[in-house]
Amino acid sequence: NCRFLQGPRTEPAAVAHIQDTLRRGVDCFVRITNYRKDGSSFINLLSLRPVHDSNGVYRFCIGVQFEVTRDTNLKARLAKLDKLIKLLPSTLEVSSAASGDAHGVEATGEETATELATKLQSALEGAAEAPGGQVLQGSDYFADNHETMLQEIGVAGGAAAT
Repeated sequence: NCRFLQGPRTEPAAVAHIQDTLRRGVDCFVRITNYRKDGSSFINLLSLRPVHDSNGVYRFCIGVQFEVTRDTNLKARLAKLDKLIKLLPSTLEVSSAASGDAHGVEATGEETATELATKLQSALEGAAEAPGGQVLQGSDYFADNHETMLQEIGVAGGAAAT
């Protein structure tokens, strides 16, 4: 749960994309604006892989955060990220019968046919879309809450909460 990283400029469509892919049990690749404890923002390329056991029971999710910086090494860093993600398991073998709710994978044909490098590049370009064509509020709608968040965590312009 990385909601504590979200703030006023976090893209609602990116959050909806994360929720949708987790609900459907498929990989997620999304560019999202996150915030550090001091309130400063950064661009994050977030990759999530849901892991099921061999009985189809959803067990956990592995997340990899990749800070997007404007440096000359971005292409090489993305290649390393691609290799890392390919190493992540999607299924764990277990010897016992299912002991939880089975949660099937609901991937679309396009999701299964698209290469990982293409998915990462698309996410890096900000291609997250809300599921079902939902109309979401833009980040400006939430900007007023930024100062309140800073006050509550006790940094920047805000005083520590009592």
